[in-house]
Amino acid sequence: MINSEELLFCVDENNNPIEPKSRKTVHLAGIWHRTSHIWLINSAGKILCHRRSLLKDNAPGQWSCFFGGHISYNQTYLESAVSELYEEINLKINQKDLKEIFIYKLESGKEFNGVFVLRWNGNISDLKPEKDEIDKVEWYSPNEIMNQYNKNKHGWYLPEYENKIFELV
Repeated sequence: MINSEELLFCVDENNNPIEPKSRKTVHLAGIWHRTSHIWLINSAGKILCHRRSLLKDNAPGQWSCFFGGHISYNQTYLESAVSELYEEINLKINQKDLKEIFIYKLESGKEFNGVFVLRWNGNISDLKPEKDEIDKVEWYSPNEIMNQYNKNKHGWYLPEYENKIFELV
C-alpha cells in the first residue's frame, strides 16, 4: 500500500544524504531521493515485467521491466531491493543473490536508482503480487519489450538505461 507520509532517503544532487522527508513532500518539491530497481532475468533470456496498478502515483497502468521502489530513510540500496521484492511479489531472497549493476542518476525524477539483477528461473504462478502495486506479471524478451514499447509508448514505463540491462540478457 502506498503511504504518502513514508519517510524517504533524501539526498543532494551528488547523492549525499540529507534530512529525510515524506514521500508526498519529496514528489511535490522535487527533492532528490534514492530508489531501488531490481531486474529479474531467467536463463531463457527473458525479463520478468509487470503491469503497474492503477493505484500507483507514478505511471499507473503501465508495464515496467523492473521491480522496486523508494528507499526508506534507514535503508541501503541492497536492503531496499530485498524488501521490495518481498513486498511487491512475495519473493524471498538473500542479499547475496543480487548483483549490483550501477547507480543511475535520473534527472527527470530526481532519483538515484540502485540497479540490481537477480537471475531467477522461478514460476510466475508461485508469486503473490501486491494488488496495490501490481496488476499482472509476464516474461518478455528485450525484443518483445521494445516492440511493444514502439507500438504503444504510453503503455510502458522504461527507465532510460534499459539497453544497458538488455545487454546482460
